[in-house]
Amino acid sequence: MAIIAHQFRHYGDNRVDRIQGMRTFVAVVEAGSFAAASKRLGITGKLVSKYIAALEAELGMNLLHRTTRSMSLTHDGRIYREGCRRVLNEIDLLDISLESSRGLKGTLRVAAPLTFGETTVAAAALEFMETHPEVTIELQLSDEYVDLAEEGFDLAVRIGTLKDSSLVARKLGEARLLVVAAPSYIERHGAPVHPDELSAHICIRDANNPDPNRWPFLIDGQQVQIPISGPFLANSPPACLLPTLAGKGIFICPHVFLGDDLAQGRLVHLLPGFPSRTIAIQAVQLPSAFRKPKVAAFIDILRRHIR
Repeated sequence: MAIIAHQFRHYGDNRVDRIQGMRTFVAVVEAGSFAAASKRLGITGKLVSKYIAALEAELGMNLLHRTTRSMSLTHDGRIYREGCRRVLNEIDLLDISLESSRGLKGTLRVAAPLTFGETTVAAAALEFMETHPEVTIELQLSDEYVDLAEEGFDLAVRIGTLKDSSLVARKLGEARLLVVAAPSYIERHGAPVHPDELSAHICIRDANNPDPNRWPFLIDGQQVQIPISGPFLANSPPACLLPTLAGKGIFICPHVFLGDDLAQGRLVHLLPGFPSRTIAIQAVQLPSAFRKPKVAAFIDILRRHIR
């Protein structure tokens, strides 16, 4: 760190920064592999191996069990990991206090779903740029799952259930599930007036839902799971919207993915008297990025745009 005097240990001709060695060790554990840690840290895999080997040599113990196919912590490694996290946390807090006092700088890398990112996240990024002109924002929009550690992102926006419990999540807001269909579908098949009628309709199924073959509704004050069926199943709301817009079926979709399709009449909101559930919109970070001031500042702005 810039505020810490570099203290080096000697191993033959190698000089290893103890703090960097600790950071590398924690990165390897969090990322799950040397290769993923090298991408996250922006250094070569050879250097990652050098730092870990030097750290183990100095400590006189193995921190990791390594085979050609797997890697796991030793008993000593688990103890040392927790100690490293405490030490690095204190160093980060010290750096954060200095960074906050002199203004935000550097690069902020953000990943978000395509449609939601093009509207809400991009608008938040614009406000952030105006407020913090010395921070460069790299915004990647994709409906593919992004590995924060492997691809070096500070922050990702996720809608729905989180797959990775090792990430730190902060709730930004909620997305309402709306039942929608294209006017062309309604002309051919009619519009259901009660959720029970969905069984007679063609439905577009989202594999991200806990049960793609059942849609939740609030009926007479009770949560009810309505069975549905249809020939199209995808793990992406935007992908499910394509056949929906083409009049091929009815879809239940988080409202943040609909853009202006409802306002422009390309889709019709069905069953408005029977609300469905809401799903969480969350910002997820690696534990090491949790207290970065520029990440926290961007999350605050993004939360306002979602509300």
